[in-house]
Amino acid sequence: MRTLYATSTRRAVVDLLRSERRYLTASAIFRLLKGDNPKLALSTVYRTLELLAELGSVSSRTEPSGEASYVYCSDEHHHHAICKVCGHVDEVDCDAMEQFKSALLTGQSFVLDDHSIEFYGRCARCR
Repeated sequence: MRTLYATSTRRAVVDLLRSERRYLTASAIFRLLKGDNPKLALSTVYRTLELLAELGSVSSRTEPSGEASYVYCSDEHHHHAICKVCGHVDEVDCDAMEQFKSALLTGQSFVLDDHSIEFYGRCARCR
């Protein structure tokens, strides 16, 4: 585990997101962790998520409610396949992105700086 995860709260948030493998809001993370750590503050969860996002250890998205939710991410560049039934998230490698990047440059003279792709469907458990 990275040394930046050294506090018990950081470890707990990372461990929870790794095991859940779905997007969770800060308030959901707080509720799930509060039982084992009654002194935990919601503000600490938010600060932890901000740090993890800066480190690239979590990815965030905005829920329809406007609240941010987070999922644990590996260090490798990837995209997410998200189950519309249970919310399970799998990482998808993006080897084909180089072809898209080249096609954008050739066809539209567009230089791609960044991208984000999410795939939605049903996981094996929900099919």
